[in-house]
Amino acid sequence: MSPKALQALMTGLVVLACVAGGVILLAKGINGAVGVVLLIIVGSYLGLD
Repeated sequence: MSPKALQALMTGLVVLACVAGGVILLAKGINGAVGVVLLIIVGSYLGLD
């Protein structure tokens, strides 16, 4: 596996973890603002990438 592919895989896993965490927080209704901020950060990160 090339370093670039490995980096892309790690980035994908981190993004998935952040999105999953944000969705779980929103679903529970606890720290909804934190979940929204998390999703915004991930969205902007994907936009920059």
